[in-house]
Amino acid sequence: MKKILFFTLLLVALIFLVRDLVLPAWIVVSPPDANVISVEILEGSTLATTAVLLEEQNLIKSAFWYRVYGRINKNATKIKAGEYGLKEGSRFSSLARILARGPVREELTITIPEGWTIFDIQNRLEELGVDITPSDFYAERFADEFPFLKDLPKKATLEGFLFPDTYRVWADDLPDGLFRKQLSEFSLRTIELRADIQKDGRDLYEVLTLASIVEKEAKHDEDRPKIASVFQNRLDVGMRLQSDATLNYVTKSGKSRLDASDLENTSVYNTYQHAGLPPTPIANPGLASFESAVHPAKTSYFFFLTDSDGKAYFGRNLEEHSANRYRVFGQ
Repeated sequence: MKKILFFTLLLVALIFLVRDLVLPAWIVVSPPDANVISVEILEGSTLATTAVLLEEQNLIKSAFWYRVYGRINKNATKIKAGEYGLKEGSRFSSLARILARGPVREELTITIPEGWTIFDIQNRLEELGVDITPSDFYAERFADEFPFLKDLPKKATLEGFLFPDTYRVWADDLPDGLFRKQLSEFSLRTIELRADIQKDGRDLYEVLTLASIVEKEAKHDEDRPKIASVFQNRLDVGMRLQSDATLNYVTKSGKSRLDASDLENTSVYNTYQHAGLPPTPIANPGLASFESAVHPAKTSYFFFLTDSDGKAYFGRNLEEHSANRYRVFGQ
């Protein structure tokens, strides 16, 4: 009689063990249309507190049996904090593996073309749902990590330093993750050019500003060194740059040719009215434009214009410039 009772109790215990531990731990599979529940695991969570949370969220039926499972599989105790999307009815083994691995991070591929401004980058990030403000672009935020940002004017932005390329970035690390990758790329790709700038006794920020103008004015790489020479020649003799691109930076009109009303704008970025370089870069130049600003072609050109295909025509004086204008525009 005692043996029968013993085996009966053993059988019942086995049934409960299979139902409450074996099935939910290793066998049960959540249906494809199971609800996904958002769960936040706090830093320092233990197996016990996590089990209670999973039960409260109806992800498991028993916190007790999940704790028992944790004594069998130590993965259940290696809990990483973060936000998770967990399916109702998931196996204990699946939940333990997910919580031990940590939250799945979404990785994005973001392309920043040459010549984009910080305003273009801001618009792109906002399209991706990133909450971003102008202060996120302040250079001083990254000056301790990137020494070339240390001596910039107060309230200077990262304009000019955000190297154009294609980057893979964690979605939850935007915008700073993208900026750090761009600044790291700038640091790596411009080592020799920055050394040349220092050797020549020039100012990095001024050269970068010149490079940004070249980037916006030039359409073809072969023209960049000569366009840089035009602007450098003008700077050397105190002649105004008269660049449409610098004024477009603040008006955002995108006009290829400015009219008389545009030229009346009193902005410090209007290089028709103000001598010298504008106060900041006007875009993020590619390597070809930066190299052209560091090593402009040796020319006697002071004028240039471009046709509808972007081909540049250069002149040494106003007479040659007028001839080029007539040749391209018939006026």
